[in-house]
Amino acid sequence: MTNTLPSQITAVTVFPDRARVVREGTMALATGPQRLIFDELPLTLDRESVRVTGQGTARVRIASVDVANRYYEQTPATRVRELEDEIEQIKDDLLALDDQLAVVDARANHMAGLWAATADYANGLARGRNSVERQAELVTFLSQQDETLKQQRRVIEQDKRPLMRRLQKIQQELKTLQSARPQQRYQAIVEVDVTQAGDFTAVLTYMVHQAGWQPLYDVRLLSQSIPPALELTYIAQVTQSSGEAWEGVALTVSTARPALNQRLPDLYPWYVDVYVPPPPPMVRSAMAAPAPMMMQAKAMAADSFAGGAAEEQAAMAVAEVVNATVASTGTAVTFQVGGSIDIPSDGTPHKVTIAQFPFKPQLDYIAIPKHTDAVYRRVKLTNDSPSPLLAGLTNLFVHDEYIGQTAVEYTPTNGELELLLGVEERLAVKRELARRDVDKRFLSDKRRLQYGYEITLENWLDQPVTIEVQDNIPVSRHEEIKITLKDMTPPATEQSDLNLLTWRIQLPAQQKRQVRYEYQVEHNRNLTITGLLE
Repeated sequence: MTNTLPSQITAVTVFPDRARVVREGTMALATGPQRLIFDELPLTLDRESVRVTGQGTARVRIASVDVANRYYEQTPATRVRELEDEIEQIKDDLLALDDQLAVVDARANHMAGLWAATADYANGLARGRNSVERQAELVTFLSQQDETLKQQRRVIEQDKRPLMRRLQKIQQELKTLQSARPQQRYQAIVEVDVTQAGDFTAVLTYMVHQAGWQPLYDVRLLSQSIPPALELTYIAQVTQSSGEAWEGVALTVSTARPALNQRLPDLYPWYVDVYVPPPPPMVRSAMAAPAPMMMQAKAMAADSFAGGAAEEQAAMAVAEVVNATVASTGTAVTFQVGGSIDIPSDGTPHKVTIAQFPFKPQLDYIAIPKHTDAVYRRVKLTNDSPSPLLAGLTNLFVHDEYIGQTAVEYTPTNGELELLLGVEERLAVKRELARRDVDKRFLSDKRRLQYGYEITLENWLDQPVTIEVQDNIPVSRHEEIKITLKDMTPPATEQSDLNLLTWRIQLPAQQKRQVRYEYQVEHNRNLTITGLLE
């Protein structure tokens, strides 16, 4: 006996590049061999991933499960069928209006013939066979009929316009929903042997492609709290165009990446050989004959990558916002979203809030006055949340003020994360050239140049702050050019081999401090130096 099992999607686990779908259906079964069919499965289904389990009052042995193609006269998706039916109805309404226009046009042609015959009425008036009153009545009648027909045409055209707009909208929606082969779907055929009659709930699980999620973050700094606090909201941007809508499902997002488990990358031999000069131009042009084909293949690969990037960067649309429960399996982290979620198969990203983590950041400020007079807020934190932070875009807030967007790199649990949170306008920095001297003594064959800079920091806040100031002095790339750092106040906290200078300045509230340093450049007079301030 063959039974089509009514079923619905109850749960979905979304991975970064695919999704696992759980579909359930319940039916009363009699004893004996049975064939249960899960119908209208999407073409994005991975046939090798289909599995069936079940339970119920019936005693059932599952013998096999197969996936087969099924073809339809109409597209099986419910929403697609609804749109197709509505399109047919609108086209029927438009045909009816076109028929009314045809009638109006026919009457208009008839009236045009009557207008053409008014000359004959004028001749009859000249011969006394017609009166002026009857001629006037005829002209008035024809004018009234013309106005009536024009009014009817205007009304019909007005009735057609909203139908045409509605038809265009529905056709665009239908084009989005339809798959490449809209009248073909898969069906799962489950062979079972029922030894005891009763109710049986079959659970079908399968993987689908054209689905995935990306992380997004909202980072909010609460700088006025003591100590400063930071809230990170973890958002999953779920996108799917698998061919079936997920309506009222229990949604789980997972950080696992099944694609990486398919095959270990191969490590090929690394060869070193003697350099061979390129062939002469004639030989090189002959050898380059297949290049157009290679360029075409590279262009196709680039187009394919660009298409995937376009799908990933598709525009964002807000869906239900639900908090999630974080669970770790040791190899991946999953977020089980509470309640039920609706995600249509339209390829549009939908946001789902999955977690919110509080952090205790280290807040300081950073300035690079050589390039800008802005002083930036900076937070450093340790990811002590139960989940790693995947790479993704981040919206930055200071309290309720949106200050911009940045990108977060992958940060494992207990990893360090550093973020810049905009400019603090109540901190000021200024860098000025305070000294530039040239040694004018001619007794020496050396030329000495003295440079001095002064950096002024000012704090208009009501609390003390720590500002990291970064600057640099030149680096010699010639053995006869010597650069010496002199008279630094206060001493730099760090100085790298490339003469990058870093100070960490403790600046009290409503106070001002200065950093001063000088350096000397010494070189032979016969050398022409580039890169110095002249």
